Order: sequence, then structure tokens, then C-alpha cells
Amino acid sequence: MSLNPADLRVSVLREVPDDPVLREQWNALVLEMHRPEIFYTQEWARAVQLAYAESLFPLLVLAHKPDGHLAGVAAMSAPRGLPVSFLCATTGDYCDFVVAPPDAARFAEITMKALREMGCDDFVLTNLPEDSPTFAALRHAAQLETLRVYARTGYICTQVNIADSIDAEGKLELPRQKMVRRSIRAMSGSEGLHVRLETLWDKVEPELPGFFASHVARFLFTGRISNLVRPERRKFLEELARLLSPTGWLCFTRMHSGTRTTAWNYGFRFRASWFWYQPTFVNDLEKYSPGLVLLSKLIEEAAKESGAVVDLGLGAEAYKEAFANASRRTMYVTLHRSWWKHCWEFARYQVARIITKWRWAEQTARRLRTKANALRGRMKRTGTRLTLAWLWARLGRWIFSRDKVFFFEAPSAFGDAAKSSDGFELRPLSYEFLAESAMQSYDDEETLQYLIRAAKRLREKSAEGFVLVDAQGKPLHFAWATAFDGFFLAELNAKVEAPAADCVMLFDCWTPAAGRGHGYYGETVRRVGRLVRERGQKPWIFSAAQNVASMRGLEKAGFEQRYSLARRRVVGWDSVEGTTPKLDRETRAEVPARISAAR
Repeated sequence: MSLNPADLRVSVLREVPDDPVLREQWNALVLEMHRPEIFYTQEWARAVQLAYAESLFPLLVLAHKPDGHLAGVAAMSAPRGLPVSFLCATTGDYCDFVVAPPDAARFAEITMKALREMGCDDFVLTNLPEDSPTFAALRHAAQLETLRVYARTGYICTQVNIADSIDAEGKLELPRQKMVRRSIRAMSGSEGLHVRLETLWDKVEPELPGFFASHVARFLFTGRISNLVRPERRKFLEELARLLSPTGWLCFTRMHSGTRTTAWNYGFRFRASWFWYQPTFVNDLEKYSPGLVLLSKLIEEAAKESGAVVDLGLGAEAYKEAFANASRRTMYVTLHRSWWKHCWEFARYQVARIITKWRWAEQTARRLRTKANALRGRMKRTGTRLTLAWLWARLGRWIFSRDKVFFFEAPSAFGDAAKSSDGFELRPLSYEFLAESAMQSYDDEETLQYLIRAAKRLREKSAEGFVLVDAQGKPLHFAWATAFDGFFLAELNAKVEAPAADCVMLFDCWTPAAGRGHGYYGETVRRVGRLVRERGQKPWIFSAAQNVASMRGLEKAGFEQRYSLARRRVVGWDSVEGTTPKLDRETRAEVPARISAAR
């Protein structure tokens, strides 16, 4: 029997309460849904609230029958000035109203009416399964509330239906098994390769920091920023693991050889559905495809369960396509009272769809978005007035400017004279340090872009990276060293020639915004310079003339100014001129000075 709205008691809560009775009825109702998912459970909504309390504003619509039993749940979020969305929109691969299929139409009407009476005029409902009864019911519910609906495909979620992966002899058939076996042999070592599935909080908790760091490092390796750089996301996964642990729905999988873990999957096992939710693996084993090996092992475990399905979740990665034999579509649905907002939503999507057809246009759009994010970050730090002044100055420099760059050398006695502060240590740069810095600087857009650039250099091995750390191993400052001769100097838009043999250029030094003003720059370049001298090479570094702090830091660190080059720009056209270098006796004896700039 379907719901009768007249017999229901509708209530709206501003939080997801920690109520055992509500939790029991809520999760029981999830099991009555068309296709139950872990993302619809009370534990999931509760974890979202605990982690995102400062940015999300829960709006819980509950419908109770006369006997007090729960008939429907709509876990929504209503931030001020923004459209209403699913509470779990940024964390759940599927989002939906929690209601039995026969009651979906009525509950959709009840929910939309309750929200409209609260003054909600705009809705953005993401990751709503196309096969959900709610999706079919929304159009009619929106019509009753004079809302305009626009729906488009959100994602195609690939799946592995185990029953369809069994051959005639009853054996599990998976792709790339020869490659998987070779990878296992290569990664096993003397202690073999093992896969562990953990469900208990006390087993999972110690593994989470390593998982977080590896996920962030993996994304930096591929030129992206992981969502795990944000503390809210890490807190969400911690809270979710803690809440799901007693239910047995958590399935934290890790693959290891000896004491070293090589791949992880933060996933779930809900009824007969296994979920490949947030996987990652270590960068140095990429050529062995450890993620692919772990997925194969997870599917093998799921195959032991009758009727199991492994859901590979959002995203259209190629390796998923190789395993998938089924799929499920999610929808991106917007509802607006305003006709103009409705048209804008449609037009924006069409333009984005057209842009993605041309690679150059998509790359240009991404660069513009990156610049826009950096500009917003600058505006947030310095204010609108100073940001506009900075933009005006940049325009002026493009029309006409003369930028001078000074070159400094560490003298021959540099290693003896340099004294280092206590508590610091210079270490080779690694992905682990980049990942830790990204998690510390999650709201510093310029530093995040620097870390992506640094990760690319590490991957290509085009320069030698260093990091200054404190006594606790926290990264404080980054620096790079490479051959001087032929070095491209962005400040001059030119390549420069080394004044002597065995010259090494220190470059692209960076202190995250939160750590500036403590002298880390000078301390780092002093240590790197001394290391270069100990190797029998000559350390050099440069600084723009207008960067007074850098000039002072270099002189304080013991570097000596030798010569300068200047770039003159007139409406975008550059020319470079230089001064005679003042080289030390050792350098003059070896090679005559050469200063040139090749456009």
C-alpha cells in the first residue's frame, strides 16, 4: 500500500541526530529501496555531518507513519545562498531519497513541498541513479511546485557482475591475468604478496595515515590534487570507518609484501555489493600496476559470495573498462523556479560539452580555471584593492619594463664558513614530503601548483630536489639544483650559459605561505650550496632585483653577487643585456667568463 500524505507526520530537522531508534529504522528502510547502497545509510549521513559541520547545513526531511515507523528520509544540505543538494553529494557515488519504491512518488511530492514552504527555490541533485524511482517521480513533484527541471548524465558507473564473469567450467574469468601474475612475481620479493581485508576500526585506524599520504602523492604524480589534502575529507573517512566498523560494512583492503604496503582500497561490502571506492598505490611500483593487481584480488574475494557485484564507482578510467561487464548511469538534476537560471544551467553544460571535444580548448579552459583559482586565492589573502593594483602593475610591465636578475655564487670557502641552525635537516625530496606539504597547505593554491610542478620534475628526473625539514620531519622549504649551462631563466625568458665548468644552478625555491618569514629560504640554499661544494662543483643562484627579501636572504646565507642580466620588454618583445661578471680567483683560472642569452 502506497503512502497517504494525509496520514503522515512530516518533520524537518537541522541535523542528523545520533538516535539509535532512527538509525535502526533508517537502515531498515534502506534495505527496502529499489537498489540499496551503503551511501544511503544513516552512518554515511552522520559521518558527513561530523566532518563537514562548518560548510554543510543539514536539512533532514522525515516522514513517519501513524504508528511511528519511518516511511521516508531525504538527507539534504541547504547552505545559505546556495542551491539545496543531497547532504552526501560530495562523498556518495549514489544519492537518493530513502523510501520504498511504491512510496517514491508520494514521498518526492512531500519532500519538495516541505522544502518549497521553507523558501527553497533552487536544487542541484547530483549522482541520482537513473533507474531510481525517485528520478522518475521528481518531474511530477517539480511540476506541482512550479519548478523547472533539467536532467543530464552525470556519470557512467562501471560494474563487475560476478555471475557473468564465470566461464562454462565454473572458473572466474578476468582480463590481463598473465600481466597480473607477472606483476605479482615482480612485487612479491622473498616474503610474497599478501592481501588483507580489514573491517575493524582498531585495525584500520593505524593504516589510514599511510593511505592518505599515498593517495595525495599518487595524485601529485599524475598532476592533480587529491581531495584528501583537505582535513574535512580525511576526517570524513575516519568517522565513516569508525561508524561502519560495528556493522561489518567497511572493507579496507591493502596489499603488502613484508612490512611494506603497496596498494590500498578504502571500500565497502554492503549486502552482495562490493565497492571500489577510493583506491591508491605507491608511485615507484607504477610499472607493475599494483592497483590493477589489487582489484583482481578483490574481485576474486567477491566471487566467493553468491550473487556478488563489484561496483567500480564514479570515473571512466581505462582499467575499469577492462574489467566491467555492466554499468549504471547517474543523473545530474537541477530544479529552478527562475526561468533564467534554468536556461543558464542548460547553456553552461552545452558550452562545456562542446569545449571537451577539442583538446586544445579543454586545456585552455583548465589553464584559465587554474589562473582564476590563483587570482581568487590572492584576493582572499590581500583583498580586492591590492589585487587590482597587482593586475595593473602586471599589465604595465607587459607594456614596458626592465627586469634585472642578479647572479650569486657560493665562494670556495663557503662550506667552511656556513653555519646551520639547530633542529633542521636537509633531505632529498620525495613524494612523501610533497604529499605532507600538500595536506598542510590545502588552502594555499600557489603552493599546491608548485607541488604539482615539483612532482613532475621528480617523475621526469630533470633536476635534483631538496627539502628542509624540522626536528619532527615537517617540510619547511623546497629547492632544486640542476646544470647551470643552458638553464632557462623564466625571469629573462632566455637560456643562460654557465660562466665556468661544473657550475650548478639552484632554482625554484619555495616556502609555503604559512611558513614564510622564518628564514627557511636562506637556511636551505646555504645547506644545498655546501652540499654542491662538497661534491666538487660550484653552486650558483639568482634573484630578481625587485625581490629584496631574496637578495638579503642570499647575502645572509653567504652567497656573493657576481654579475647581472637585464631584460627589457616593450609591448611583449624582449631583449637581454648583461654586465661583466666578478668571478672568484678559482673560477677565473679555469674558464674565461661567458655571458650570453639565447632566445
